[in-house]
Amino acid sequence: MNAPLQLSGRRSARQTLPLVLLPGTLCDARLFDPLLERLDAPTVLYFALDDSTDAAGSAEIILDQLPPRFALLGFSLGGIVALEIAARAPDRVAGLALIDSNARPFPPGRPSSQADGSETTEQIIDRLWPSYVAKSRQGDGALLAAVRTMAASVGLTAFARQKMIARTRADNRDRLAALSMPALVLAGREDALAPPEMQIEMAERLPDATLALLPGVGHFAPLEAPNEVAAHVSTWLKRLDPFAPFQAKASPQPTTPGGSMNEQSGKGTSPTAKHSGSDSGESGAVLQVERRDFTQLVPSDRPRVQSMRGFDPEYTDIVDYIVRCTHRIWDERDVGLIYTHYTHNCVAYTTLGTMYDRETHIRDTIQRLVEFPDRRGQAIQVIWRGNDVDGFYTSHMTHGLGRHTEFGAWGRPTGRTFCTRTVAECMIIENRIYKEWIVRDNMGPLIQVGVDPHMFATGIAKAKLERGETVLEVSENRRLLGQYPPEAEADLSIAHDAGEEELLGWLHHIYNKRLFGKISEIYAANCQWHGPLMRELYGVAAVLQQTMRLVALVPDCAFVPQHICSVDSEEGGRKYAVRWLMDGHHFGYSSLGAPTGHKLSIMGVTHFHIRDSKIIDEWVVYDELSMLVQIKMAELQNAA
Repeated sequence: MNAPLQLSGRRSARQTLPLVLLPGTLCDARLFDPLLERLDAPTVLYFALDDSTDAAGSAEIILDQLPPRFALLGFSLGGIVALEIAARAPDRVAGLALIDSNARPFPPGRPSSQADGSETTEQIIDRLWPSYVAKSRQGDGALLAAVRTMAASVGLTAFARQKMIARTRADNRDRLAALSMPALVLAGREDALAPPEMQIEMAERLPDATLALLPGVGHFAPLEAPNEVAAHVSTWLKRLDPFAPFQAKASPQPTTPGGSMNEQSGKGTSPTAKHSGSDSGESGAVLQVERRDFTQLVPSDRPRVQSMRGFDPEYTDIVDYIVRCTHRIWDERDVGLIYTHYTHNCVAYTTLGTMYDRETHIRDTIQRLVEFPDRRGQAIQVIWRGNDVDGFYTSHMTHGLGRHTEFGAWGRPTGRTFCTRTVAECMIIENRIYKEWIVRDNMGPLIQVGVDPHMFATGIAKAKLERGETVLEVSENRRLLGQYPPEAEADLSIAHDAGEEELLGWLHHIYNKRLFGKISEIYAANCQWHGPLMRELYGVAAVLQQTMRLVALVPDCAFVPQHICSVDSEEGGRKYAVRWLMDGHHFGYSSLGAPTGHKLSIMGVTHFHIRDSKIIDEWVVYDELSMLVQIKMAELQNAA
C-alpha cells in the first residue's frame, strides 16, 4: 500500500479529527476533488486501494498508517474497506460515512465486472457507464472523460487487485449493529450498483445512521451531485466534533436545476436530515405534501425511509409523523394521543397566549373540536430540518375549513362557513413534541362568520387583565442604536446554508432597512402572495403594498427572524420557512382603528418558494386579532 496522500493540511487552533478518504474501483484522489472544494476541512488523508487483494488485508495496511482516531469515508469499494476498518477498530473510528456502497457479500456466481483481461481501462469504463451514472447524465461527456482519466491512472494491475477485494469481501450486515459511531449512509436514488434498498438496509442496522438518498443521481454521487454530498458530509462531520472547522462552502455552480438559492450549499445541508428532504416522495424518499392526496401522505404499507429512533412504528418519516398524528388527534378525535406525542411540560407559544403543560393542550383541543365539529385541517406543506439524534423541527402549514354550528367562544352559532390558515412549528424528539409555536389567523374566520372583532377582542382583553396579565411597555426595540441607522447587514447566525443566508439578508433589507424597492428585484413578475384573512394577491405590486401595509401599521418596528429551515421542492427550487417577531408601536391607520401608540408584538411565520433566485410564492401568517387584543388591553389598563 502506498503511503497516504495528504490532500489538505489546514488545522484550526483546536486539534481536529483527520478525515480519511477511500476511493472506489478504478478511482483515484480526483474523485474527491469536488467534495474537498466544497468542504472547509482540516487534515485529509487519502489511501489508494492498490496493494492488497482482500478487504481485511487492505484494512490492516491502512490502520497501521492512521492516527489513533479519525473520521472515515469510503466510496463504493472504499466503503467496503471502510466497513472492515470500522469492524476491526471501532474505538478508533470517530465516524463512518458510506457513499454508494453496500454491506452485502459478493453475489455467488456473478463475475466481477466481467473483464477478461483483454479490455483497456477506457473500454471497461465505457461498458460499465450505463450503470455508473443516472440516466440524465449518460450523455455527460465531461463526466465520462473524468472517470476515464481516473481509470487510466489507476491501471489494469490495480484494477485486478480491486476486483479481488470486491470478490472476497465479507458479509458485513451482521457487524453493523456493533458500529455505534455516528454514520452517514448516502447514495443516489438511481444507483444501479448499490440501489436504495441496500442503503436503507445499512441505515436501519447501524445504531446511529443518517440516511440520504439523492434524487436524479446514480452511482458516482461525489461527481454527479457534489453540492449535496458536501452538505451531508459537512453535517455528519459536525456531529463528530461540533467545534471542528468542517464547513461546506457555497458552490459557484449549481449541480441541480433551480439556481443558487436552491442548492444545499453553505454551512451545511438543509435540512440536516436522516434523509434528504429533496426527494420525490416515492419509496425511499421523505414525503412532500403539495402534490399528494391525504391517503398518499399516510400510507399503510410504506417502509420506513428515515431513521426515526424512538418514534411509533407507523411513522415512516418526519412528514408522515406530523401529518398523520395531527389528523389522528384532530380529525379522528383521538385526543388522548397527546399523552404519547407531547411531553408533560410542553410549552406552546400562540398569538393569543402561552400554554405551559400537556393538560392545557388537551383541554384546548377538546373545546375547539366541540365548538367546530366538522372542522377539517388540510396539510398544505411541511418544511423541516433535523434528525432523530438532535431532534426534528417542522413547520407545518394547514388550511382549516368548517362551519360555525355550536355555541362557544364565538357566541351564538351563525351556521356560516370559514377557512383559515395556520402554521404550527414543532420541536420533536423520540415521538414527542416538547416545544411548539402556533400562528393562526384568528381574525379571518371571525369576520367570515360575522362576529364583531372589536367586541370579541375586548372580551379577551378583559379576561386577560382579570387573570393578572398586563401590557409591558418597552420603549426601545433596538432596531436603531441611539442615533445610528439600522445595521447594514443581517444577523445570519440562525442560517444553515447559503440560500438561507441570502433570504435573511433580503428580509433585513426590506423590513429593517426599509428598502422596499428590493421586492421588485427578488420577486418573480408572476409571483403569488397568500396572506392573512385568506387574501390571495398576484404580482410584485401587490407584494409591495401588503409588505408596506404591515410596516406602516407599526412603523417603528424591528423585524427579528427567530428560526429558518428549508427543503428542496419536488416542484422545482427550494422552500423556506421563517418564524419571526415584529416589535413596535401602533402608530399607523388600519382596520384595527386609528393609531393609539400602544405597544404591539407580532409573531408570524412566512413560507417562501424560491426558484432561479426569485420568490414565486409567499405564504405569510400573522394574527390581526392578537394585535387588536393588545390594543384593547392597553386601553383598558390605561383607563383603570
